Amino acid sequence: MKLRDIASRVDGKLSGDGETEISGVAAVTDAHEGEITFLLGRSFERWLPACRASAIIVGPDIDPGLIEGKNAVIVANPALAQITVAELFEPLFQPKKGVDPAACVAPSAVVSDEASVFPYVYIDEGARISKDAVIHPFCFIGRDASVGEATILHPNVVVYPRTVIGSRVVIHSGSVLGSDGFGYVWDGKRHRKIPQLGILEIEDDVEIGANTCVDRASLHKTVIKRGTRIDNLVQVAHNVTIGEDSVLAAQVGIAGSTSLGRNVVLGGQAGVADHVTIGDGVMAAGGAGITKSVKSNSRIGGNPHMAQRDWLRMQSYLKRLPDLFERMRKMEAKLHPEADHDRDR
Repeated sequence: MKLRDIASRVDGKLSGDGETEISGVAAVTDAHEGEITFLLGRSFERWLPACRASAIIVGPDIDPGLIEGKNAVIVANPALAQITVAELFEPLFQPKKGVDPAACVAPSAVVSDEASVFPYVYIDEGARISKDAVIHPFCFIGRDASVGEATILHPNVVVYPRTVIGSRVVIHSGSVLGSDGFGYVWDGKRHRKIPQLGILEIEDDVEIGANTCVDRASLHKTVIKRGTRIDNLVQVAHNVTIGEDSVLAAQVGIAGSTSLGRNVVLGGQAGVADHVTIGDGVMAAGGAGITKSVKSNSRIGGNPHMAQRDWLRMQSYLKRLPDLFERMRKMEAKLHPEADHDRDR
């Protein structure tokens, strides 16, 4: 692909030879001749002198001297341009349509002729697989579950009965969708299991990472709304609702009956207590312990959670505690020289 065509696709300003042929994409530290790379931030500028890429996509704040003599495309947002260019060079995977003879499909299941079902898939009674869906080996689709158009289930995904998965959803390997919620009541002698009678519903354009578990509801439904992105190793409990376009990083845990609004971002290992409401646009730092409801557009961190600015201030205080303790010890020694001021050290 010619560089001028790439510049047109990303709405960029071309600097250099637009006839340069580009055959691939690479990182700024690894790119070779024929490849295009990206300068995603000022910290990457130190790699430019040694970069051998045939072209570089940069932001509008680039120092012109850094790209002098190089082919460059100047764009408003290099990260978004990277997505567009990567899609241009992404290898297209076109699986064979139909059900492989080594797959097992129950008689009452409905599988589109335009779907791709790989060997060793099991599709239970009443399940529905829509057109252009791709079901990789060793997936289990439970009774009366449904998989929407162009949805991809990578190997070893388990879809429990009655789970509803929308269109263009991507589920990565090892994920378990619609398993029982963790609900028990102590009757004086033992823990009695609360029957989990609800379902899990995943709306369109959701992506769920590897080894993530999402429980079905105890009575109604757990809902993952449109456009949400969930990382690997995340636990979403029963009766949870996650709003549109939210992002959950790895090892997040959300307890039961909690509701997240739109565009919520939870950093890695953040934990959310049960029956909590998190408003739209909330951003929680990694490791945050969210113990109560959070207003929309809040920035929080710490455990238990607090305003991010307060949490950062506390972290700075913690670093200074040893010095503060030593100053207090010396002050006490002057005021009370007869006391043993080393007893607490």
